[in-house]
Amino acid sequence: MKPPHMNKFVMTTFLQIRSCDLTRLASATLLACCLTTSGCAVMKATEQPSKKDAKVLDAGTPRTHLIAEVGAPVWTDQREGRTVDVFKFTQGYSKGEKAGRALVHGAADVATFGLWEVAGVPLETIANGEEVQLEVRYDSQERVESVEIIRGRDALYPKPLLGKRKNKSQTE
Repeated sequence: MKPPHMNKFVMTTFLQIRSCDLTRLASATLLACCLTTSGCAVMKATEQPSKKDAKVLDAGTPRTHLIAEVGAPVWTDQREGRTVDVFKFTQGYSKGEKAGRALVHGAADVATFGLWEVAGVPLETIANGEEVQLEVRYDSQERVESVEIIRGRDALYPKPLLGKRKNKSQTE
């Protein structure tokens, strides 16, 4: 019901102003949401685990270098007078891969006014590296003698886009 003292022109103008205010409010709310949520997928991409250097698994590498690269073993034992370690770690991504993913997420955020976060955050949560498990045997001088990959071979030695994977000299 319109108040009796308002004519049609005043009422129309009043409704147009209210409509404009609601549009501005909705736009401001959308912008605020975009600004506050934008960057979550970007941050998750940059905070992914780093790629470990698989060269430390080569025969002759000192045990200390291997531990420095992949972390402490989850299990250690002595067999026949020689040390055997079991490692468990996440093979992550190179700096270039992480930067590229962050760039794609940032561009998608801008292009979709932040709506990309709905897909980007779960994608980065799922794609957080691959678990690798290894058993490493050392010689009498605590240098890598052989490596048995229990889990995560493709993460350590990815297949090239074309051709076959190179065979490693270690026991796999």
